[in-house]
Amino acid sequence: MKVNRNKVDQEKEDPHICNAENTGILCLTVQGYRLHHKICHYIFMVYFLVMAVIYPFYAPGGYTRIGEVKYVFFSNVSLITLAAAGTVVLLAALVSRDREWIVKHYRRMSVTDWFAYGYGLAVMVSYLCCDYKETALWGAEGWYMGVMSQLMFVLLYFCFSRYFCRPSIRREATGALPGKCLGLWLAAAAGVFLLGICNRYSFYPIIMEGQTETFISTLGNINWFCGYWSVTAPLGILLYWCSEKRGVRILTGIYSLAAMLSGITQGSNSAYLVFIVLFIALFILSLQGNQKLYRFLELCMIFMAACQTGKLLQCVPGLSYNYWGSQADAGAGITAGLLTGNAATGAFLILLGGYMLLRVLDKHGMFRIERYRGKCFVGMAAAVGLLFTVICLRLIDGRVIYFREVPGTVGQSGYRGLALDEDWGNGRGAAWTCGADAFRSMDLLHKTVGVGPDCFADYIYDVQELAQRMADSFGSARLTNAHNEWLTVLVNTGVLGLLCYVGIMLTAFVRYLRKAEEQPLLYVFAVTLLAYTAHNMVSFQQVLSTPYLFIVLGAGEGLRRLCRREDGEGSVA
Repeated sequence: MKVNRNKVDQEKEDPHICNAENTGILCLTVQGYRLHHKICHYIFMVYFLVMAVIYPFYAPGGYTRIGEVKYVFFSNVSLITLAAAGTVVLLAALVSRDREWIVKHYRRMSVTDWFAYGYGLAVMVSYLCCDYKETALWGAEGWYMGVMSQLMFVLLYFCFSRYFCRPSIRREATGALPGKCLGLWLAAAAGVFLLGICNRYSFYPIIMEGQTETFISTLGNINWFCGYWSVTAPLGILLYWCSEKRGVRILTGIYSLAAMLSGITQGSNSAYLVFIVLFIALFILSLQGNQKLYRFLELCMIFMAACQTGKLLQCVPGLSYNYWGSQADAGAGITAGLLTGNAATGAFLILLGGYMLLRVLDKHGMFRIERYRGKCFVGMAAAVGLLFTVICLRLIDGRVIYFREVPGTVGQSGYRGLALDEDWGNGRGAAWTCGADAFRSMDLLHKTVGVGPDCFADYIYDVQELAQRMADSFGSARLTNAHNEWLTVLVNTGVLGLLCYVGIMLTAFVRYLRKAEEQPLLYVFAVTLLAYTAHNMVSFQQVLSTPYLFIVLGAGEGLRRLCRREDGEGSVA
């Protein structure tokens, strides 16, 4: 029997194809390959539902040791799932008797896959070269971002990219991604957001042990809540923007209102970084056509409506907003301005007027955004540049950033260097400065591979000068990360780890956008990556956000691989 090997390899690449031409052992092999894909698909569907629906609400014991409880849940469920899927894959490889299946796997890897693979290797090398083996293996107490967690993140990415998305004959808003699963995720996230809103207005539907104003919903303090929010909120908002179905837009519009209101009211200013990046990205993407621009304007109006809703809730008897952050004056700060002022109402009316005008002009064929795309790009670039300049000037004027005299060494004169106010951002200035100084103090080996996953604190407090600065800035509190994800990754896993980690985000973002016109859900995943990254420039990896990020990465890569398959790219001969 003469067999077309190229066709067989294509069928193994797409396990949903088995033609009548394949007979005997060959057809059994392809069917076995299909079976193992199908089993793994359902394994990760179950895992996804557990993580999306049950995990956010799982909080036995209330807020007492909630970080540890969440980590134990995540690690146990993830290890069981990965072990089950690994067993199925291994059995499939043995049954298929394909001696080259590993080689074929490497040939099919994308550039994002290679960066993820490199990041996993960088984490392991960092562990082998570190001096804090116990901390590096499991992670710092309460955070648990050690080798075990990092490798689980990478494996989740690969598993979701290969098994979660399946080819689908019908093209829906969610494409080949299991649409009901995504809907359940958004429904669960909406429940988390609504609980957070209730807590912010002094209403507690669920009594949690250790309840204070700094804890919110079933996730912990506002930084942890905001980390979860930075991944889940953009999903529904972007789905509203790219969906063509009216029913989907109604549901995601309601979701977007709840997500935006929870982001405004939860208390952490890092949410506004997400809003800024989200709306800038949406505006640029909306220049593709009138319908996308209308969706963007509708989301802007939903944001203003969320601000007005937050203001009106304070007038409801029995409800009172209970968190103004570190502002001594309740009328100061971004949140206070949005919840107490009239700017949101005025902006809503202006947006509504502009929206109706564009609709009328469009109806009479007098407006096409494509004609003004170049001018809009220039205007947006100018606006972003002006905003950046104003922010820098304000930071310098407020002495958040300032110039200081740096003494010279023998034979060298001193100079004026940039410095950061160490009290800025609730001590983030001190954390960033200390993280940068920690990296500068390392030898060449540890600059390359880092001090060990989640060993930031162990190294900082081993260096006497840095330990003293931390004691001066934070007292008895122990700083376990730099409150900047990339800086923390740099210290923990070195230049090698940071390059791979940034490579994952950057290549995924670019590659998803390139295929997003064919598969609109890739817009959702690409901008969600951008939102998470913007948020974590002032935050950190943790078990309530980073696992979801790698799930989003994997699902996006899975959709991207299906698009590549349909185009005939990357076929293995």
